[in-house]
Amino acid sequence: MNVKVLIVGNGPGGVELAKQLSEDHEITIVEKETVPYYTKPMLSHYVAGDVKEENLFPYSLDWYRKKGINLLLGTTAKRIDTERKILETDKEILEYDTLVLATGAGPRKIQIPGSERMFTLRTIEDAKKLKEAIEKEGELVIIGGGFIGLELAGNLSKKGFKVKVVEKTNSLMGLDEDLTERIKSELEKYGVEFYLGRDVERIENDILVTDKEEIPAKVVLCSIGIVPEVSLAKESGIDVNKGILVDRMFKTSKPDVYAIGDCAEHDGIICGTAKAAMAHAKVLANNLRGIPDEYDFQFRSSYFKFGDFPIAVLGSLTKDGNWLDNETKAFYRDGKIVGVVVFEDMKKAREWEERLRSSR
Repeated sequence: MNVKVLIVGNGPGGVELAKQLSEDHEITIVEKETVPYYTKPMLSHYVAGDVKEENLFPYSLDWYRKKGINLLLGTTAKRIDTERKILETDKEILEYDTLVLATGAGPRKIQIPGSERMFTLRTIEDAKKLKEAIEKEGELVIIGGGFIGLELAGNLSKKGFKVKVVEKTNSLMGLDEDLTERIKSELEKYGVEFYLGRDVERIENDILVTDKEEIPAKVVLCSIGIVPEVSLAKESGIDVNKGILVDRMFKTSKPDVYAIGDCAEHDGIICGTAKAAMAHAKVLANNLRGIPDEYDFQFRSSYFKFGDFPIAVLGSLTKDGNWLDNETKAFYRDGKIVGVVVFEDMKKAREWEERLRSSR
C-alpha cells in the first residue's frame, strides 16, 4: 500500500523520519528555507570558524532524489484541512495519508530598548550574520546561560575572541550551584567572563545596561531559549499549549496528524535538542510501520561540549544530589539514583545512561 507521508519541516526530526520511511512510503517534505538539511548543532562551531559552511550540509539535493524524497524548498505551509486531509501551501495543495509537523522552534527574544541590535542563532542565515559581526569586532556578549550560549562561548574564547555571558539567574543551564560553579570555572580558564544574576535593561551606544553595571557590547547574541512553532497547528484547530500537544506516540488531537521535535509538547515537556528530535522520529517511524513504540519524555539525555570541556546531563535531576567522584554528581529519588551529571568522561556518561534507562 502506497502511504503518502507529508512532513512539514526539514530539520533533524523531519529528515530522520524521511530517512526511516523512504523505502516503504511516499515521502514529501515541505520546507520554508531554501537550502537542504543542515546540522544545526554545528552552527556554533561554524560561527567560531571550526567548521566550514559546506560541512554543515550532510545531504545533497541528489541524496533526496536517490532516496525518493520529494523535497519542496522555499515552500510555506499555510493551513491544514484535517477533514479532507490536505495541506495548503503558498504554492500548491498537497494531499496526505499521514501528516507530520516537524516545524521546530524560533528563538525566544528579550523585549528591551535596543533589542533590534541583538543577533539570534537558529538558522544558517543567522549564523552567517553573527560570524561576520564577531570576526569584525573580535568579541561577543551572550545573553543567556543555556547550552547554545555556553557552547559558543567555549568555542569562540578558545579561538581568542573576547566573550562575556550575562544570565538572569545565578544558574547555568538550570543546574545547581556547584555544577554551575564547575562549568563557570572551566570556561573562565579560556577567558570567558560571567555576569550571573543580572537583569538586562537596554542596549545603547554599544553598551549593554544591566541592573548592576554597564557592559561594553558591540555584538550581542540573545540566547535565552526557544519558542515552539505552533501557528500552523493552532490555525488548523490542532490542540496546542506552548508546543503542539502530543501523546507518547506523537499523536496530536487530530487523526493521522503527528508532531515531533522542538514543536512537540508532552506533559509540559518540550525536548529542545536535535538529538531528541531524531529519537522522536525513530519512535514515530516504528509506530507508522505498525511496531508499537513510545518515547520517554521524562528521561533527559543531553551531551554538550563547551570548548574542550564535555558534559552529559542524564535522567531526572532532583533536589537531592551528591558527588560520587570528581566527574560525577548523582541525583536521588526515594534513595535511588534517577539522574547524573558527568563531566569530562563521556564513556562513563554513556555507561550511566544505559544503567539509568534499564532501571526505569
